[in-house]
Amino acid sequence: MKKLSLFCAVGLCFASFAFSEELEFDSLEISGSKIKNDEKPFVTPGATSTREGIGSDTQSIDSIVRSIPGTYTNTDQAQGTVQVNIRGMSGFGRVNTMIDGVTQTFYGSASDDPARFHLQTGTSAFGAVIDTNFLIGVDVTRGTFEGVGGANALMGSANFKTIGINDIVHDGNIFGFLGRFSYGSNGIGPSYMSAVAGKTELENNGYVGALFGYSAKRITQNYTVGGGGKIGSSMVDTDGDGIADTNIAPFDPDFLTQKPNSQLFKLEYVPNSFTNTIFSYRRYQNELAGRKIHNDNYQLDFWHNPNEWLNVNTLIAYNQGIQTYGSKSTFAANDAIANTKAKNTATTFDISDTLEGEWHRFNLNTRFGANILLNDYKNTLNTSIQGVNSIPFQPRGKQNLFTYYLDNSLNYGIFTLDTNVNLLDWNIKGHRPACDEVNFMCFPKAATDIDKNGLRLNASVMLSAAIHELFTPFVSFARTNRAPNVQEMFFSNNEGNGINSFLKPEQANTWQIGFNSFKHGLLKDDDRFGFKAVYYHTKIKDYIYNEQFYLEDPSKIPPSSQFYMHLNSADDTIFKGVELELSYDLGFAYAKAMYSRQDTSSTISQTSGPLLGSFSASKIMELPKDYANVELGFRLNDKISFGGIAKYTGKAKRVNPNTDDWNKDPNNPYYPKPTTQDLPKIPIIVDLYWNIEWFKNLTMRAEVQNLFDKNYMDALNAYNSLDNQLQYNGAGDPIYLFSNSARGRTFVVSFEYKY
Repeated sequence: MKKLSLFCAVGLCFASFAFSEELEFDSLEISGSKIKNDEKPFVTPGATSTREGIGSDTQSIDSIVRSIPGTYTNTDQAQGTVQVNIRGMSGFGRVNTMIDGVTQTFYGSASDDPARFHLQTGTSAFGAVIDTNFLIGVDVTRGTFEGVGGANALMGSANFKTIGINDIVHDGNIFGFLGRFSYGSNGIGPSYMSAVAGKTELENNGYVGALFGYSAKRITQNYTVGGGGKIGSSMVDTDGDGIADTNIAPFDPDFLTQKPNSQLFKLEYVPNSFTNTIFSYRRYQNELAGRKIHNDNYQLDFWHNPNEWLNVNTLIAYNQGIQTYGSKSTFAANDAIANTKAKNTATTFDISDTLEGEWHRFNLNTRFGANILLNDYKNTLNTSIQGVNSIPFQPRGKQNLFTYYLDNSLNYGIFTLDTNVNLLDWNIKGHRPACDEVNFMCFPKAATDIDKNGLRLNASVMLSAAIHELFTPFVSFARTNRAPNVQEMFFSNNEGNGINSFLKPEQANTWQIGFNSFKHGLLKDDDRFGFKAVYYHTKIKDYIYNEQFYLEDPSKIPPSSQFYMHLNSADDTIFKGVELELSYDLGFAYAKAMYSRQDTSSTISQTSGPLLGSFSASKIMELPKDYANVELGFRLNDKISFGGIAKYTGKAKRVNPNTDDWNKDPNNPYYPKPTTQDLPKIPIIVDLYWNIEWFKNLTMRAEVQNLFDKNYMDALNAYNSLDNQLQYNGAGDPIYLFSNSARGRTFVVSFEYKY
């Protein structure tokens, strides 16, 4: 059923894993001691990280991802999805976000808040639709790639893993149960999940098993901010008398209240120790920000490894996401999206074979395979109605991606050379309406169907040397490409004027250098020490962003018009930084820490700002200047532990909500380029937690989040830059608001029962 191949030298082992979903982090054996799953990155060269136990944690999924170096999340209360940001890039293709090895393509669009008529509050974003109660961990790779993780991936990949039958049914049992319940103050919870699983043993070490889980929760944004007062209680002086008289809220909490529920079903057939078949089904339902969200995923995994020459992995998945908009749903005061549906279907097929060989002192591990992703976006807008083609709502189109990959790992003595290449064959199709006659950038002028293809070669090379347990250096270079998305190619707020059929893929060249340390018995016989340090430099060519343009023709009515267009930057975009990660466990005490620092020159799209008609189709993705996460904990015994987490965030930015302050562009004087503002200094946020095992199978966790009740704005939040963050007083002077404060002190308690 499970196979793990190890190449060991000077206490360091390099692993090749046979099955991507559940077998990727089986325990390694080093110097007679097993390495835990979350310690694996410290013996794996390159910028890789792991977080385990997500479903059992009272920390939010955003906090867990942000505890990974070089990794962040863009947050948006109107989406209900996980938006992974790696090194200042986010979205489909820029980050290959996967669930159980399947790339996620869901593109969410929230309608405007009816309580803020004529103000644009609707947002759009790519995100992973997943219930965190069903997650057991996430693996993140930055700057390099291998296998399916490198399919149309520019900056890296994140693979979220769901619970399996063997996570619930323990050895020797035929039945298992996992139940979770949590509740918190300040708008958190309740949240509950239950999963049952059973399996029947077969001959030849095989079994047949099934799992069913149900999860539901309630999340409201009607919370108390740090220092007291509800979100939206910011008072502003609008008449210039020196007295605050108007309440300006960043959003209507009722509009963003959600009650998602999810189901998970898995059926597993293992006839023998070298064959495994898993069928899984996930359903996610939610109602949020003016629409109902319904997402279904069907997946079949097959693994067969009878010998060292045949190690076949096959994955087939079909995902369908539907967003149904209500009768009062609007965008920029336009009710055309009312009673419409947006539908995304994605079909994935992946097959690979892994070969292992040994010749004298050389060990070679080779994997070759193919990945196919057929991605389709549709909506039910009636395009025969005048003006509908000028609504940038859920662009229609198809994107097909064919990736053929070859991974090699060659080990000789203390040296290991990893070479990974893949060929990306991409195709994008869609319809472009007719263009304005005065638009000299648009060709041809008539309506046309676009069918564009491209071929790109990606490569990654890494050399590492296991010199010592405390010093395993590595150096790597990767060239990666990602194809334009439907949402970039066919985004238009003015018929066909903004559709750029000449858009090219983004290309990144990334250098990395660093080292690993991992040792048992550093200061005492049974302690564990892990450390990883990485410096990276990424140069992106043809960076995709958008600008707004202005056309004027006195013969037309109206005599002028504007449109957005996605373009490739003429200048290279640079990302460079340092990432550190540490883990030390003494038994009675433990410490975990990470630190990231980045410098970047990335261009900001105009749809990242508060411009009417942009649908907030992009977000500022620039990471805080630096950020860190430090956790210290103590174990009183096997049943009781307690600890604290300190979160530091350096200088962070938002897009300036005042477009009058944007940079004037002589080539485009009507629509200047966006500028940024620094957010108010974000304080160090401290959380305290306490774990106790009451009985053999019942665990309780109590946590105080934002212990010191600090008032701050969360970095990379979509609501930081909306137009209601700019007001004017009676004298006409601009007032910049920073009212989108995060939650204040919050108490959370959770229970988990295993049988």
